[in-house]
Formats: sequence, C-alpha cells, structure tokens
Amino acid sequence: MQFTIRTTLLLSILVTLCPVLALAGESGYEPFRVRNLNPFTLIHGLPAASSSQLLNEDESSLHLSMDVANNSIQGTSDGEQVTLDGETYRIGLVWKKGVGAGWQMGIEVPYLSHRDGFMDNLIENWHDIFGLSNAKREDWPQNRLRYLYVKDGDERVSIQKNTQGVGDIQLFLSHTLQRDAAGRNSAVHASLKLPTGDSDSLLGSGAPDIAFWISGSDAQLLKRWSMGVYGQAGLLIKGKADILSEQQRDAALFGTVGTRWLAYDWLALKLQVDGHTSLYDSAVDQLGGTAVMITVGGSILLNDGQSGIDISIGENLTTDTVPDFMVNLSYKHSFH
Repeated sequence: MQFTIRTTLLLSILVTLCPVLALAGESGYEPFRVRNLNPFTLIHGLPAASSSQLLNEDESSLHLSMDVANNSIQGTSDGEQVTLDGETYRIGLVWKKGVGAGWQMGIEVPYLSHRDGFMDNLIENWHDIFGLSNAKREDWPQNRLRYLYVKDGDERVSIQKNTQGVGDIQLFLSHTLQRDAAGRNSAVHASLKLPTGDSDSLLGSGAPDIAFWISGSDAQLLKRWSMGVYGQAGLLIKGKADILSEQQRDAALFGTVGTRWLAYDWLALKLQVDGHTSLYDSAVDQLGGTAVMITVGGSILLNDGQSGIDISIGENLTTDTVPDFMVNLSYKHSFH
C-alpha cells in the first residue's frame, strides 16, 4: 500500500513534465544509478548498476546524481545493537570517456553527508494520512542523528553530530562484449574504490575495494509492448576496513534486474530491483541481512537529445538492511 501510493505520486509528477521534453532513445536503458543508502553499506565499494552500451571513442559524459535516505530503524540480537536514526545524503559526480576499441574508463567522486535531517515529520504525516504504520518513528525524537553500533556493551561506532565530506572515490574500466543494431548489448566492468573518505565520520571504509561484473540489455525481448530488459551481476572483494573489521565479510555478490517501458517518445518508465548478499557477519538485519531494494521512476530525455533527467524512489523489499524511504534525482549530459 505504502509503495503503491508513492509510485502513483511519482508517475503523476513525471507526466506533468511532458511539455519540455522530446525524443527518447537508447538512453532509456541507462539503469538508475541508485545504491543501498544504509550508512554501514554505503562505505563499501558496491557499484551502481551500469549501462551495457559503452561510449564511442569520441564520446564522453557527465552524470550528477543526488540520493537521499531517511532512516528510522533499530535492531538488537545476541549482544549487538544497531540504531539508524537520521538522514544520509549522497551527491555523486561521474565522468566517463570512450577510449576506443570498445573500451571505456571513468571516475566517480562522491560527497556524503549524515545529518539530523528534516523529513521525519513529513513522513509521519504522510503515513497518518494513508493509515500507514510509523513503527518506532513516533517514539523517537524527530530530526535526530544517531548512527550507532554497540557490541557486548561496547560502543564501536557512534555518529551523533552532523558530518559531511568527500567519500571514497571510485575508478572504472569497461569493455564491450556485444553491441548490435537490434539493441542487444553486453559489457564487462571493473572498479577500484580508493580509501579517500574519513572512516571516523562514516564517510568511507578506510580500505580499497575492487569489483568485477557483467551487464547486459535487450531492447527486443518485449518489443511488442515497447518494453525491454537490462541487468548485471558481479562480485565485490573488500579490503580490511577500519569500521567493524571483526564483523566484516571479505566478499559479496551483487546484481540488478530492470525493465523499461517506453511510455512516450520522451519518457521511459522503469522498475529496477537491486540486491546484494550480506557485508557483515551479524545477527542484526541492519548489518547481516541480504539486501533487496526496488526502485521505480522514469528517465526523461531533454530536447537536445543529449541530456536526460532521472527521477525515482526506492524502498526495501526484504529486511531492514535497506532504508525504507529513498529518493534519487540525477542529470546526465553526453558530449560528442
């Protein structure tokens, strides 16, 4: 019910934007660059979903995105306690460049902020209007920041003051496996996360991570209904982090499955499911659970055919490993 209401609201907003939009094309298959914004997950090098159609040698692109998550969850089990009460913001600037012979390189510089926020009252009122549960929200002070991890009475992580700064920078390298005129594409990717963020402020893990994955898209599979599919699957290998190193798992699997419906020439509506295996050995869902999140929204092509806007909202599908409310806004421009 809660997810359906938010989805309907978002699609209504998208439709009202039609007068300023024009041609949509293959860019409709660009996945949502969304992430699990659990602050204990965000510090690791899980890559966002990647396009399987790489840039040509004479092409480059800039992608600016903003993610917002409101957390209000707590878990306790076997001497562990995790409290996530606050808001996390992530701004990411991604540059990509085609380098010939089917290769593409890129870099992402993130800026993170953990704050007491402002959305608690808005979300509680929204829940009240539609008769939805506020769980522990009404029992906790509004707009408070408390990101805590306690193990056997020892406070291992404590973020209770607003903090912000550059996160862990990621480098990317991709290579085309298949690209044809029928709209079937596939590529392999690798990334290296550098420990540039301050781990004491929960802006980075304090260690490098590497990831390898394969992505693909097919514009013809559901052509009769103006639909297509995309996805990816990969492996993350983590360095020894400064944060919760005793609970850390050294590797994790991750993946994405998405479908795109070309509602209009200028608007591609998408539903995307992202997931990953647990990153920590923990009996508390917020750390040790397998994460599955769903994102719904649209990709809008602006009238020059080289720029686009994504608007989406996300929710957890399984455990409290994923925040229950996330918003993503992004803008992309391609240069030829």
